[in-house]
Amino acid sequence: MSSPAEVPSSARVLHIGPHKTGTTALQSALHQARKDLAAQGVRYLSPTRHDAAAARWITGRLVAGMDRDAARGRWEALVGEMTRTSGDRRIYSSEFLSDAKDAQIAQVVDELGAEDLWVVVTLRPLAKILPSQYQQGIQRLGLRKYDDFLHSVLDEEPAVAPPPQFWVRHAHDELTRRWAAHVGPERVIVVVLDAADHQFLPHAFEEILGLRPETLASREAKENRSLTAAEVEVLRQFNAQFKALGLGPDLYARFLAHFRDHLKARTPASGEARMITPDWAVARANEIGRSAAERLRASGVTVLGDLDSLSGVALPGVAETPEAPASVDTEFAGWFAAGLAASAQQLLAAQAPPPAPPSEAEPGLRDVARRGMRRLRGGRER
Repeated sequence: MSSPAEVPSSARVLHIGPHKTGTTALQSALHQARKDLAAQGVRYLSPTRHDAAAARWITGRLVAGMDRDAARGRWEALVGEMTRTSGDRRIYSSEFLSDAKDAQIAQVVDELGAEDLWVVVTLRPLAKILPSQYQQGIQRLGLRKYDDFLHSVLDEEPAVAPPPQFWVRHAHDELTRRWAAHVGPERVIVVVLDAADHQFLPHAFEEILGLRPETLASREAKENRSLTAAEVEVLRQFNAQFKALGLGPDLYARFLAHFRDHLKARTPASGEARMITPDWAVARANEIGRSAAERLRASGVTVLGDLDSLSGVALPGVAETPEAPASVDTEFAGWFAAGLAASAQQLLAAQAPPPAPPSEAEPGLRDVARRGMRRLRGGRER
């Protein structure tokens, strides 16, 4: 017998995130399992692990350096795949869909068609999301200190406004309500991650998509590790100097596309301090999570997982946000500088024009070698 969460065989599924809720690991599993999915009547519609451009286009969230025409083309291609006649289940996953406002959701549903359209929302406690979203902001040329960020998003009357997309994404009950208003609560599924079971998320999607057990859970998960306190602070200070030099967001976006891999490839030492969210912020996030869970219970959507976990994060026993490290060791500084050099080299290589084909006046090395070999052979024959 099928699970009550299993969608119909002709369903089109949008997984909308939001950010920092296991999206990278899930998208990695879906990408790796394409052949197995197809054999079971399911198609993953991202041509790569994550076709972010399509979602960024329809939500108006293009970033510096992105090709608008290419992004629009990706969305149009997705619409074509979603709307053509097919007996397969189809799924598209992008956390950037959680950035959609009401009018944009209406446009998505209008272009895709409401019939057999399902929406899956993945959730984890807000207290766990706070440091990850802060770090993401720092990787977008952000300058705020963590304590300032926490007060901006958690104070009832913050002195500084929160990042503009934060509550669009992370007022989780409102996010779910917006999408349910357009597709119906009976076609919205909320998956609450289980911190003690990393296989819960892929198993939940196996259930939703009617897949054999372990089709997704057996894949090697790709996950983005959190940055250490020192890494975040060095990058924040770099951002300040980058802006002081008058360098713009377009260059930063292209630079970070290369530097991010260097950043995430580092293995922090066991004693390196991680970012800590203080007691007051965790307690406030738990209150918000408790209210969201109550509204989700009453909303009529299907829930997989424990809604109570959204408000169950333990206090760390730290009264105030720890100060960022004032200095780093020379090995760390050398590693950071080497990453800058590698990123600059990749940027230059990407901008270099392709080599011109060899002309008669300037023969290529291969032509020179061939002529030399002919001369050698000719000498031997004589």
